[in-house]
Amino acid sequence: MAALSGVVLALLVGSSAQAAPAPDVNDTAQDTAETQSAPQARADCTVPPGWTESYVDDNGNIITITHCPGDDSGGDEGGGGDDDGSNQPTCEYVDLFNDFCDGANPCWINDPAAIQDPPELEGVPKPSPDSYAVYYRCLNPDGSTYDLYYWSDDQPAEPPLEEQAMTAYGLLVAPDFTLAFNPPQRTFVNLDTWWWAEGVGNDEITGSSAFGVVAIATPDHIEVNPGDGSGSFTCAWVTSRSDACIYAYAKASVDGAQQVEGQPAYEAQARLVYSVRFENDGAPLELDGLPTQLVGPWQSTPVPVGEIQAIVE
Repeated sequence: MAALSGVVLALLVGSSAQAAPAPDVNDTAQDTAETQSAPQARADCTVPPGWTESYVDDNGNIITITHCPGDDSGGDEGGGGDDDGSNQPTCEYVDLFNDFCDGANPCWINDPAAIQDPPELEGVPKPSPDSYAVYYRCLNPDGSTYDLYYWSDDQPAEPPLEEQAMTAYGLLVAPDFTLAFNPPQRTFVNLDTWWWAEGVGNDEITGSSAFGVVAIATPDHIEVNPGDGSGSFTCAWVTSRSDACIYAYAKASVDGAQQVEGQPAYEAQARLVYSVRFENDGAPLELDGLPTQLVGPWQSTPVPVGEIQAIVE
């Protein structure tokens, strides 16, 4: 058996064999791009039930062959490792790390990568004008991970529209903001307190898949929890000082969980809610099961609430 200069990658996948990532993650992305080559896949069977094995040959080229169930000679073909005829992975899949094995380490792969101009490949020339970025991440036995971007010349199979839409949706990120209120610094029982999301605009945010499906999030409303145990309520999309979102506290914050200058305060919270739609090459895309909202994380601010005592004579 020819000596291998890399680690064998055993893949159990539901599509045709693809060029494997560079097996040594300590190599630079430049080395990866230089040693990558087209797969040399056997066509004796399909995947599954077969499984693909990728390795680096003595010339630094990535070679991929397909093993078939019961095939006990595939290990010698193409210079690969010994094959016992098994179509089982060489690692134990864990959660999302279930695409292929890098030796004993389970990995997941994003082919093509969601980000097609990653900084990790900056300055690394594409092997051809049609090359595209592929990303993978693997899990070590101690729970740490390692990952790599590399250029691929394979023509990627276009995933289903549902998958493209979810990839685009996953790139949507709600912006940070500050929950502001008026009167500033301190409010009072039975006084209308104004609320707004400060530091965020009214613009739409977008996320795109590698194949052109776009997720578009449009500002819809904000949710406010005043922190006094009354629960959350919904307000219009308010990003500047306005009485469009109001709440009057019924009791002072004497039992509040927060402190402001030594005074007890309620922990008020708010989050942004966007309505989401999808487009495919500029045309509306409507599929059952796609998310219709993007809900941002809660942002907190302490709100001291006092009580004014009136004396009537």
